[in-house]
Amino acid sequence: MKSLMNALFNGPAWRTFLLMGMFAGLFAITSYDLLMLFSANFNFITAYGVMALMEGGLRQFVELVISGYLSLAFYILFKGCLYGLLARVAPH
Repeated sequence: MKSLMNALFNGPAWRTFLLMGMFAGLFAITSYDLLMLFSANFNFITAYGVMALMEGGLRQFVELVISGYLSLAFYILFKGCLYGLLARVAPH
C-alpha cells in the first residue's frame, strides 16, 4: 500500500497532476448535496420514526455514511497529490 501511495504522490509530475484532477472530480461527485440528503433523511426518520426506518430510512442513512467516507477518501487522495506536487517545488 505504501509503494502504491508513493507512486501516486511522488511519480511523474504530469501523472500526479492528472490524478489530482481526477480525485477532485470524484470528490465533487460523491459529496454533491450530501449535507442536504443527510438533513432530509434525518427529518424523515424523526417525523415517521420506526416506520421510516422500515421503509428504507436506515438503509439510506448507511448509504449516505458510506458515500461520506468515500468522499473523504477522494479528498485525502487529492490532498496527497497536492502535497506531492508542492514538495517538488518547495525548498528543503
